[in-house]
Amino acid sequence: MTKRYLLILLTALLSVMTVEAGLVSPRRFRIYTSANGLADNSAQTIHCTRTGRLVITTMGQINFYDGSTFTYIDPIEENVYSLSEYQGNYHLYFDKYHHMWLKNNHSVTCVDLLVERFAKSIEDVFREFGVNEPVNDLFVDESGVVWLLTQNGLYSVATKKYIVPRKNLNLQDVELFKGKYVMLFYANGLMDVYDVATGKKVSESRPYADMDARHFDVSSRVLTDSTSNRVYQLRNGATDGVLLSYNMAKKEWTEILRTPYHLNHLTRRDSILYVPCEQGYWTFNVNNGDLNHVEAILLDSGQELHTDINVITFDKQGGMWAGTEKRGLLYSRPYKPPFQTYRIGSAEAGKLSAMMKNIDESPRFRNRRVNCVFKDSRGWTWVGTPQGLQVYRRESDMLPQVYTTKDGLYNNIVHSITEDRLHHIWVATSYGISVVLFKEDGHVHYINSYNQYDHVPNEVFVNGKAICLPDGEIAMQSLDHVVLFNPEKMTTLDSDYPFKIYPKLIKLMVNGIDVLPGTMIDGKVILDRALSRTRELNLNYDQNSLTLTFSALNYFRPQQTFYRIRMLGFDDEWRVMSSFNSEGTVDKNGLLHLPLMALQPGSYALQIQTSLAPDVWDTEPYEWIINVSEPWWRTTGMFAGLCVVLLALLFVNLYYYMRNANLRAQRNSEELGLIKRIYQFVERCNSHVEILEPGPEEYSTDKIDPQFELEPEFVAIFKKIVPLVEVEKKKKMTMRRLSNAAGVDGKTFYSLITANIYKSPHSLIKQARLLQAERMLRNTKAPIDVVAKECGFVSANYFIGSFFQMYHVTPEQYRRKR
Repeated sequence: MTKRYLLILLTALLSVMTVEAGLVSPRRFRIYTSANGLADNSAQTIHCTRTGRLVITTMGQINFYDGSTFTYIDPIEENVYSLSEYQGNYHLYFDKYHHMWLKNNHSVTCVDLLVERFAKSIEDVFREFGVNEPVNDLFVDESGVVWLLTQNGLYSVATKKYIVPRKNLNLQDVELFKGKYVMLFYANGLMDVYDVATGKKVSESRPYADMDARHFDVSSRVLTDSTSNRVYQLRNGATDGVLLSYNMAKKEWTEILRTPYHLNHLTRRDSILYVPCEQGYWTFNVNNGDLNHVEAILLDSGQELHTDINVITFDKQGGMWAGTEKRGLLYSRPYKPPFQTYRIGSAEAGKLSAMMKNIDESPRFRNRRVNCVFKDSRGWTWVGTPQGLQVYRRESDMLPQVYTTKDGLYNNIVHSITEDRLHHIWVATSYGISVVLFKEDGHVHYINSYNQYDHVPNEVFVNGKAICLPDGEIAMQSLDHVVLFNPEKMTTLDSDYPFKIYPKLIKLMVNGIDVLPGTMIDGKVILDRALSRTRELNLNYDQNSLTLTFSALNYFRPQQTFYRIRMLGFDDEWRVMSSFNSEGTVDKNGLLHLPLMALQPGSYALQIQTSLAPDVWDTEPYEWIINVSEPWWRTTGMFAGLCVVLLALLFVNLYYYMRNANLRAQRNSEELGLIKRIYQFVERCNSHVEILEPGPEEYSTDKIDPQFELEPEFVAIFKKIVPLVEVEKKKKMTMRRLSNAAGVDGKTFYSLITANIYKSPHSLIKQARLLQAERMLRNTKAPIDVVAKECGFVSANYFIGSFFQMYHVTPEQYRRKR
């Protein structure tokens, strides 16, 4: 026992010695804090999603980072579920059921990743998993399967079966190995291995005895390596930490590192294990066993930062992210910065400046003052001006070719120019350094630029002060520094990057409204899930003005992000856009702000690719479908309904047309019959063939029935139409002409005619013959009986009586008066 205590003490002393002699990070880091939008400066966990977006947890908040902007969501009390068995600090899980779980000190919260909001009821999520009893702890294995610890045992959401863990031992971790075995880790260091298929225990082991167990019984973190058949475990106690390795094949434990402080996290990049801790971080090479402690973090400014680190992770490009307890988020590029800077006044800066002291800082070119002039190995003359980079390929050229910010420069004011041994042209501007890259045929390929993201001083460079040294290195002098770099060793010089970048939709605006899941516009919910999960938009015809913001998640060199875009259904041509040529559509942070205004109804396929070079498009395009519906009055259903209505109207019109045609034919037939009857009526009145005898009404003493008597109005109008009927042919006659002659409207005329024309014309004939007799009495001396006979009366007595009835005098008396 004395030897074991001495071993622990010796290990602690060695650890302390290592800390004191700790390394300064070979990487340079940039700091992100709450000033950059992070919810809090305490970054507890970091996770890089499959698409490359970062998820950072601070003091309870979930932060999302898209390469430009931090957004975060806050839990409320009802989003928190109590876990009685969990004693550790922040532990972040992602399951295969679209959930994100964050455990911390006897509690857990859950984020529904489909909508990126906290689950309102974790109990409901557990019930969906098939568990109704209280959950004491929760784990997610490397395959994304959720394991729930309840009073009935350890429940697998995948198999719906329980494994019964050891009683009275705190279960701290669960992990899967090669999909066949599930490992259970307890607070005392014990590990049980079960067969997933059968649920039977396969083996058990322990790295240390009870005496050591109490030093590391608070929390556990596990990382598996199926290639080497190893499992790495990090354990912490109240103060101490230990890093262990377990060989699954040999069933042997190995202690890698023991410290008198906490080891906070465990991650692997290539062959290196990174272990963040209270004093920087440790690295362990799994191939050769090299163990190093990085105590100080080197910042871009050159300062050293001593801080605790909670977590380390790597993004898709290989950039390293470290979360600190109070210093925020640290980011290191995937490559060592190619530019080495020396402050003016240092020995190295003085040596390099001396090599450039004879360069003219105020040259003239063609009788005008410029910033610098350089003639390259091709014989081309390059001129640096405040308006851009000019090149004269021949001495006789009057007008140069000019390169500006639209072509890839970060700034138009060119201060110095030189050529490397690969015959590329390097220029220093008032903001950054740029290189004009050439193809093998001698034509310009494109311009690649570097700024503070690449450790180039953010300051103005000195006119003319640039030189290519004999060993191929290039030195350029700025106001306060001399920059030294070797183009032949630069990974970022050409477009052959070992990683790809992909577009991600991070913001959507519809008709000027920022759209989030559940946002309703004009009664329509635009998104039912998070933008990160959305690949299709369905919009109304009046929701057709959009602005979509995309990020390539290019944390490494955001301003060197290139997009290739086309809109199938609108324009099939590919267009390449960057911050240099898009007039703000792609901003300096590498975000694409794509406006789609006044889209016509239809279906569109928006395809986008992203790249770090303008001519390398070796990834499959990401596609978003945008459906803009027709107005309701132009939909297929409405067209079908309209067609039905039109057909119905057509049939109705046809029915009424046929009916009216029949009515018109019938009316015409009736009108012809009436006209014929009128002509017959007139002919009968004018005819003398018919002997006029007294009618029945003249013999009867009873009152005449009105239905047999001609109406006075009819008699009046009939007298008016007789002259027209006598002179006009029957075929040309119409009821309208007759009504006009009668001086009454057509309706009145028609009703009078139809009501009287079929009655006896006796009274009209009688009146007509009395008029004839009256003319004979005035104009002739014919006897009364002769007048009666000539006018068609049956007898002279009937004539005398009728004449008296009409004129109130006898014929003889009338003749004497006239």
